[in-house]
Amino acid sequence: MSLDFQDTVPMALGAPPEEVLPPQRTLHRLSFHGSGGEYFRIWVVNLALSVLTLGIYSPWAKVRAQRYFHANTELDGSRFEYHAKPLNILLGRGMLALIFITGMALAQNLNPLFLVVLTVGLALLPWLIASSMRFKARIVSWRGVRFAWMGSTASVYLRLLKVTFLTIITFGIYYFAASHSLKRLFIDKLQFGDKEFECQSTAGSFFAPYFSFGLVVTVGNKILEATELHLDKLSELGIFQVAMSVLGIGISFVAYQVLECMLSKIVQNATTLGSLQLINEVEFTEVLSLYIVNFIFMVLTLGLYWPWARIRAMQYRADHFLVVGNLEAMQSHNIAAQNTGAFGQEAAGVLDFDVSF
Repeated sequence: MSLDFQDTVPMALGAPPEEVLPPQRTLHRLSFHGSGGEYFRIWVVNLALSVLTLGIYSPWAKVRAQRYFHANTELDGSRFEYHAKPLNILLGRGMLALIFITGMALAQNLNPLFLVVLTVGLALLPWLIASSMRFKARIVSWRGVRFAWMGSTASVYLRLLKVTFLTIITFGIYYFAASHSLKRLFIDKLQFGDKEFECQSTAGSFFAPYFSFGLVVTVGNKILEATELHLDKLSELGIFQVAMSVLGIGISFVAYQVLECMLSKIVQNATTLGSLQLINEVEFTEVLSLYIVNFIFMVLTLGLYWPWARIRAMQYRADHFLVVGNLEAMQSHNIAAQNTGAFGQEAAGVLDFDVSF
């Protein structure tokens, strides 16, 4: 279904001239109103229907969950909205699955055409990422005004070639800067209506979080390997192998979640939207304890705690995110947006390319 955002929707009326000076620097804290019990019911139904329909219902499950989270996120008395269409996502997943199955079949039969499919897939990757950026931005709105990513596909090709080359020749050391470069590519072309985001973060600010993440995961894996060597005689029971596997997964899971929170904090604290300043107040120790507790409860409940874990994480991050400035005096209008299907979003999601902000 084609979407047309060329209509003009004022976000808010400007304040009278006598009230504009001096400008008000008001703190607007994000708030999240969802609950674990409510989301658990949505999650259970989504899971059951997705299993019963062999995954066909999963796009509707995804949209239903995202609409719940957006509709329960509030800024200055107004809730966010999520506009993705499940059928579009289903078609996107179907095309992606067809390409993947074709490639796997050719690879198993050692068919030379597999190299052709692989080459075409790699060549299309930047286009998929650009499509994902456009799609993910424009399906979210606040006060009737949509977000939009206005970058070009060519810019994604050039940026991806650059960071891939530098990462390879530095034997992976450049990866932290590559991650920053791709996040900046998204933010620097991101708009809310006709207002542009501006970010001043530097690649160097990503080094410490990535170094710490790599160190924790590496040391954790070494400890687990050493522990398993000393438990060879007892591992026949199987319980120790299971425990070590769970511990290894837990270390990686918690480390990754903490890394994402810290990277978001760096980027958001260096970002403005017109006269508005974004502030992220999450603390390392609080985030660490949050995800450790979440993981422990998910293990103890065999995964049933997952909905509460997501709600707790969302509530914490919302409670520690602020927008500083006079929202009432700010005006923004919807702008034209290209109609891009969900294929790019789904493909980029499978490839684990993060364009979240």
